[in-house]
Amino acid sequence: MTRLDHAIVGGLVALLAVITVAIGAPALAPGAAGLASPSANPSLLETVAYREGSLGRPISVNPLAARTQVDRDLVALAFSGLVRLGPDGSVVPDLATRWSSDASGKTWTFELRPDARWHDGEPVTANDVVFTVRTLRDPAYQGPGAGSWNEATATAIGDRTVRFDLATPIGGFLQLATQPIAPAHLLDGVPIESLATDPFGRTPVGSGPYAITELDDGHAVLEPASTVAQPAIDAASPEPAFGALPTDTIATPRPTKRPGSPIPAIGRIELRFFDNPAALAAAFRAGDLDAASGLPAADAQALATSANARTLRYPGTTLTTIILNLRPSHPELRDPQVRRALLAAIDRPAIISSAFGGFAVAADSPIPPTSWAFDATASPTVAHSAKAAAAALTKAGWKKTAGKWRPAGATAPYTIELLSPSEATNPAVAAIANAVAANWQSIGLTTKVVPEDAGSPLIDVLTAGSFAAAAVDVSIGHDPDLYPLLASSQTQTGGLNVIGLQDASLDKLLVAARQPGTMETRKPAFTALETQLSAGTFVLPIAFADEVVVVRSNLQQVVVQPVGDPSDRFYDVLTWRLANDR
Repeated sequence: MTRLDHAIVGGLVALLAVITVAIGAPALAPGAAGLASPSANPSLLETVAYREGSLGRPISVNPLAARTQVDRDLVALAFSGLVRLGPDGSVVPDLATRWSSDASGKTWTFELRPDARWHDGEPVTANDVVFTVRTLRDPAYQGPGAGSWNEATATAIGDRTVRFDLATPIGGFLQLATQPIAPAHLLDGVPIESLATDPFGRTPVGSGPYAITELDDGHAVLEPASTVAQPAIDAASPEPAFGALPTDTIATPRPTKRPGSPIPAIGRIELRFFDNPAALAAAFRAGDLDAASGLPAADAQALATSANARTLRYPGTTLTTIILNLRPSHPELRDPQVRRALLAAIDRPAIISSAFGGFAVAADSPIPPTSWAFDATASPTVAHSAKAAAAALTKAGWKKTAGKWRPAGATAPYTIELLSPSEATNPAVAAIANAVAANWQSIGLTTKVVPEDAGSPLIDVLTAGSFAAAAVDVSIGHDPDLYPLLASSQTQTGGLNVIGLQDASLDKLLVAARQPGTMETRKPAFTALETQLSAGTFVLPIAFADEVVVVRSNLQQVVVQPVGDPSDRFYDVLTWRLANDR
């Protein structure tokens, strides 16, 4: 595990701002503005290939089992959700042509595209959606997205219509509907505990804009699903009839054409996988790659100095933060003045420069500064100041003796144990934990960094509440719903409030912020919430890191916008252009 969001924030859904009632939007058509049309340049798809190198190897290219970043990148290219991300954080049609909600925002109905098909020719139906959601809701399911659909059920209303019933209305339900759908006809019946190892993950069949035609530990090849050769159609049946597959290395049946789908400008994507940054950087410098992703900040900076290279910085919505145990068993951390002191002692600008290589922005709130919901006035910056930290501890009744701080009423100096991911699992957050510990030591607060033990995974320690402080990454997303992370009810078994926060007044604000409405109607609720979060300092926000990709100058028409996961950057892949000037 490398991120707390892999377990905690499966339910911390990144939610979109606008609740849409009775929306109808046509799917993109060939020749639409900004998209290449085969008639305009018949040879384009045959001659242009985009080559990207990534750190890591594929394990399971299955939307229900993807764990590595390589897995998630391939899922983003080969699978579709009901809707997908659009420009400026909007949501646009994908498998669904239109959707609607009732006035309460608790019932949503989606209609699927009549031409939607899996790459093996089978139609995409409402049953596929129901199967996907049912799997995500299963108590035995522990994969990506676990917990994210706990409050929603899906029901098929015919082959092309699916209805969702929400236990509570959520203002950004459309963001949840970007969940990639899995094919029921290939995965229904696979035991949940076997999803991660099922052969499907190595021979994936999606419904997205690109189909995976080659896949092994070293590389993957993807071709546009709209242009790869179609199987023969049996005249007696409306469904495709497949013959024998070619005896080559393709991993999936050749996909069918998707009528009405956009034609990508890049006709072939080649992903190559590397085990270490040095090998990836060397391949880029040798001219074998058009892009390199997943590099540590320092390596990305160095590689960007190569000829004809530049960095694409996608503002991230994953919060790197220090969380504190606020249960009664840790009374020394329950005073907001103490938490404020701990935050003031942290030199966030220095951490951003060192641990993030400058590819991050300081966090003044759990809400990303790029979010429409962020209010800078309600979330003032807590500047780094050892003097202010000491003053806040003194105000909280702490006393400094022989250069060491002891809590009010205590007779001995206090030692705070800071839990951290191991350097092997998350080197960036491990480095941040050490930097924070050094900052706290510098003001006289004894700090011990406790790296994650292989026998006691970080998430197990956090959910058990057996920690004082921890350095973690939390996926906040495009539309921040902080209820699962901070609401009092979420301390229960299976909940996401691992810090044990109990605050009835905050609960009301959390509920109000997640209510349906437009950005304009919801903004005051977020301002009130951020004011309370700032006053309570319930978590110690450090930074929102950028997702950085080093690319050559021949990659064109890429639009950078905030991302929840690095794979979100493929949202506009259909419009990418690659000048053939290698």
